[in-house]
Amino acid sequence: MNRAIAKIIVSTFAFMSSCMGNVAPLWSQSASVSNAQSADKAEGKASLGQWGIETQHMSKKVLPGDDFYTYVNEGWLKSTVMPPGASGFGNPDFVEQKNQERIGNIIHKAASSTKITSEPTRQIRELYLGYLDTDHIEELGLSPIQQDLDHLIAQKSYNDVAKWMADTQSASIVSIGVAPDPGDRSRFLISLSGGGLGLPGREYYEKQDGAFPGYRTAYLAYITQTFKLAGIADGRKRAEDILALETKLAELQWTPEQIRNSKINAHQMTPAELTAYAPGFPWKTSLAARDVGTVNEIILQTDSALKAEGVLFIHIPVETWSSYLAFHEIANRSSLLPEAFRKSHFSFYSTTLNGVKEDRPREQQAIAYVNDRLSGLVGKLYVQQYFPPEYLQQITVLVDYLRRAFAERLAKSDWLDEPTRKQAQTKLDALTVRIGYPKVWRDYSGIALDAKDPVGNERRISNADWAYSRSLLHKVFTSNEWFQSPQTVDASSSKLYNSIEFPAGILQPPFFDPYADPAVNFGAIGAIIGHELGHNFDDQGSQFDAMGVSRDWWTAQTRKSFEERSNALVAQYDAFSPIEGLHVNGKQTIGENIGDLTGVVVAHEAYSLCVKDHGGISPTLNGFTGDQRYFLSWAQVFRWLYTPESYRTEILQGYHSPAQYRVNGVVRNIDDWYEAFHVTPQQKLYLPPPSRVRIW
Repeated sequence: MNRAIAKIIVSTFAFMSSCMGNVAPLWSQSASVSNAQSADKAEGKASLGQWGIETQHMSKKVLPGDDFYTYVNEGWLKSTVMPPGASGFGNPDFVEQKNQERIGNIIHKAASSTKITSEPTRQIRELYLGYLDTDHIEELGLSPIQQDLDHLIAQKSYNDVAKWMADTQSASIVSIGVAPDPGDRSRFLISLSGGGLGLPGREYYEKQDGAFPGYRTAYLAYITQTFKLAGIADGRKRAEDILALETKLAELQWTPEQIRNSKINAHQMTPAELTAYAPGFPWKTSLAARDVGTVNEIILQTDSALKAEGVLFIHIPVETWSSYLAFHEIANRSSLLPEAFRKSHFSFYSTTLNGVKEDRPREQQAIAYVNDRLSGLVGKLYVQQYFPPEYLQQITVLVDYLRRAFAERLAKSDWLDEPTRKQAQTKLDALTVRIGYPKVWRDYSGIALDAKDPVGNERRISNADWAYSRSLLHKVFTSNEWFQSPQTVDASSSKLYNSIEFPAGILQPPFFDPYADPAVNFGAIGAIIGHELGHNFDDQGSQFDAMGVSRDWWTAQTRKSFEERSNALVAQYDAFSPIEGLHVNGKQTIGENIGDLTGVVVAHEAYSLCVKDHGGISPTLNGFTGDQRYFLSWAQVFRWLYTPESYRTEILQGYHSPAQYRVNGVVRNIDDWYEAFHVTPQQKLYLPPPSRVRIW
C-alpha cells in the first residue's frame, strides 16, 4: 500500500474509533475469525476495498448524474455470475452465503457428533440428516402422505374441507394467524386473511399479454403431472378445475397497495359477527379445528376478500376443493418427497416462473431448511460464535447519531406545525431499538424429531410453531419482543410497537464493517437504520402514535403537506419503466421509497454530526470526499442481479422498487448529492430544486 494512502487511512480509523466506539480490540477478541482474517483486521483493513468501497467496479464512462447506480456498480453488474438455484442475487445474498457457511458449520458439528450432549444438538442433527437422506425419502415414496391424500380425495362435505384447510400446513383460502390488537398492542388476537393461490398474484391469472398465458399453460401442465406422479386419476380434469377455481379466487384478492393500508386492514369483530358478515364458509368449524374455537375477538385482514371468498366457497363443488387440497398437499411437501416430485416442482416454480436453471445442492438446501425450521436454536449458537459484544456497542453509538439527526430534522422541518412536531418528537423518544439478538430465547425442547421421519418432523415443527403463536394470545406483549431470528440478513420496523430491529445477521460487511471508513458505515447500515426508523413516520407509520395506537395525531394541514410531498414521490417512481409495458407502481412502493429517502437523508445528517463532533474534518481518500464516499456506499449496498422472470414479479408484486431506482430515485432528490458529484442540468437524473421531494 502507498505510504501516503496508508497514513490517511490510519487517521481515518482513528476518527472512526472516536465516531463509533473503540474498534481496536474487536477482531482480536473474536474467536470466530480465521487467523488470516484476524491478521487483516488487526491491521485495520476494511473487508471491501481499502476503506469499504470496491472502487474497481466503478464505471469509467457513465457519469454519476446520468445513472448513479451504474456509475458505482457497473463492473460488479458485468462480472458477477448469479449462483445456481438463484432467481436474484445481491448483497443480502452475498452475506447470506457467508451466513450459510457459518450456519453450516454449526449444523455439521451437531450432525457429526458421536455423543449428543444436549437436546438442541440432537434436534438439529435429526432434522438435518432426515432432510439430507434422499435415498430413504425415495424408499418411503408417497407413504408419509398417502393416508392424507386418500382422505382428501374422499371428502364429502364442506365442513370436511374447512377442517382440512385449518391444518397448519394445508393450502387454504383463509389464513389463520395471530396479530397485535391495533387498539392495544400489549395483546394479540386471532387474525384472518385471504389467500390460496398457486401462482404469485392476480396478474398471473388475468393478464393476456407477455409471458402470462404461458405461465398458466405451464401451471396446468404441472398440476396434471403432479396428479399423474401421485397415481390420482383424471389429472387433467382436476388441473383444469383447480386453475378455474384459483382464477376466481384471484379476482377477489386485494392488491398489494390495499394490503399495506393499515386503516382498512384491521376489521375487528366477534366470531358471531364474522358468520353474519361472511356467510358461506364454516368459520366455527375452521376455528375449532385450529384449536381457537373459544376466542371472543377476531381481526379480519383483507375483509372484503374474505367475505367474497366465503360466498365463493359454498358455490364450488366439494370434489373441486378435494382436488385443490390434494394437489397443494403434494406441492407443499415436494422437498420431502421422491426426486420426481422435487424435479417437477423445481421445473415450474423455479425455472418457469423465476428463470432458475439449476437447483442448489441438496446439502445447501438442508442447511437452509434446518435454519428456517429451528431458527431460534441455530440463532442462539450463531450469536455465541459470531457476534461479539463490541458489535452491539458500535451499532448502539451509530443508532444514537441517527436519533439525534432525526430529532434535528424534526425541529427544522418547515412543513410540520408545532402540535405535530411535538408529538413526532415524543414518538421518536419512545422508539425501541432492538440490536443483535433477544434477551429471552424460545424453548424448542418439546419437539421430538426423527431422522427416519422427515415429513413427520415437518408436521411436528409446524404444530409447535402454531402452539407458540397461539400462546401469544395469553401473553402481555412489549416492544422488546423480537420478530426475527438473530442470524437473519434483514432489518424491520413495527408501527404497532414503535420499534426497529437489526438482527446480528445483517451487521456485517457490506452493511456494517467495524474497520470501514465512517462515511461508508453511515451510508450503508446507517441509512438502513434511518430507513426503518422512517417507516414509523411514513404514510402508514404516521397513523400510529408513540404507544402504537392507531389514531390521527397529525393536524389536517400537516397531513396535507405530507401527502403533497409523498404524491410527488409517487409520480417520480410511476415514471420509471424498466421493462417495456411495465412501470414501477409508485403507490404500491411508496412506503419503501419514503423509507429509502428518509434513511439516506437522515443518515447523511448523522454522519455530518459525527464529523462535527470529532474535529469537523473528514479526510479525502483516493480522491473521494467524505460526502462522495457516503453516497457511493448507499449505491454499493443495492447492487443486484435479477432473472427477467423474477424482475417482472418484483415490479408487479414487490413493495420495494427495483434496485437501480432505490439508488437513482433517491439521490436525485438530495441537494448534497448534487454538490458532491457536481451534477448539472444536462445530466439525466437532474431535477430542478423545486421538483426535489423533501420529506424528513
